Amino acid sequence: MRRRIPFDECYPIGDEYRRFDERNTAFSIKRQKYGADTFSYTKKVWDKMRAGAPGFSHPDISFKNAANTSDNNDGMGTGYYSWEPLGVSVKPDDVPLWEKTPKEHAKVVKKAAQYFGAVDVGFTKMDERWIYSHTSDGRPIVFEEVEQGYITEEKVVIPESHEYVIAMTIPMEFNENSYAPTTIEVTSNMGYARMHVTAGTVAEFIRGLGWNAIPCGNDTALSVPIAIQAGLGHTGRNGRLITWDNGPLVRICKIFTDMPLPQSPPAPSGIIEFCEACEKCAKLCPSQSIPFGPRTYDPVNESNNPGALKWYCDEQSCFDYWHEVATGCSICFRGCSFTKKKGLSHDIVKWFVRNVPVLNPFFAWTDDLFGYGEMSDPRKYWDTPFKRS
Repeated sequence: MRRRIPFDECYPIGDEYRRFDERNTAFSIKRQKYGADTFSYTKKVWDKMRAGAPGFSHPDISFKNAANTSDNNDGMGTGYYSWEPLGVSVKPDDVPLWEKTPKEHAKVVKKAAQYFGAVDVGFTKMDERWIYSHTSDGRPIVFEEVEQGYITEEKVVIPESHEYVIAMTIPMEFNENSYAPTTIEVTSNMGYARMHVTAGTVAEFIRGLGWNAIPCGNDTALSVPIAIQAGLGHTGRNGRLITWDNGPLVRICKIFTDMPLPQSPPAPSGIIEFCEACEKCAKLCPSQSIPFGPRTYDPVNESNNPGALKWYCDEQSCFDYWHEVATGCSICFRGCSFTKKKGLSHDIVKWFVRNVPVLNPFFAWTDDLFGYGEMSDPRKYWDTPFKRS
């Protein structure tokens, strides 16, 4: 069995690395171009329906839109992502803090989080490198000696006592993802809708035990390196987290807390080595946003944060393609060699990927040979009985 590679070896960081400014994310930059239609693509999607485009029927579009119902666009400090207790799980003053060993804390938090909707849960120490330097509207994010985090019009404050991070992966269904890039690909929408409910509910569970908790989605910090440090997977060529059990079909949310928690072990190695040999997502990317070749420390544009050894995708051209196709994309998720239905044959292949990497080019070739990752026919979706995947 191959060893589990420490974080600093699988995700090396150079001396030039600095905390990333959220104002430079592709989402923040492209808001200036697309304005109110940044994510909705409202007009274009209905134009496709009128033109009879497969995967853009009236039920298809309503399906995708309805998946956003429980999302409510919660941002930093709002809704389920509130930094203040929601008043649902409240510990009476005469009941002492539930204080056990870090291992005992982790046991109950992980089980509760999985019940509330997480596929997997990992724990790590706070690493300030992944915290955004500024919010998308320019407020600095700082650390101070306070008990609870707070947000003002001038700054965002994370308590120095919040030394622990809980990283959680939220599922994205295999079947519906296979229809990308059409409006039947609702897995992204449902992933975000589940993220805030899960993170907020787990945070409230922790508060009810007497500890403080700050739930986050894509805001406040970079999710992928946190998830890697928490042992949930590794970074793939497409820049997203790849997990052994679900491939890239997960969304990530996290919680900062003062509840002592143990460090989770690293995920088994092998994912990065397979991505080096595969390049399938780069070949399939319609906007050519995913790079070929080896990992690098050099960014593509200002929407990348230089200094980490990884594959840097052109997130801006990727986002422009979302508007061209009018749904988002997810083709790299659909086509990834790690995106598979559960099954013994795929488990056997993953064993070889982990332990016999010399065969990686062969398995990448057979993935195409057997037609994995091809788009499902959207015209047949509603005639097929639903099956959870």
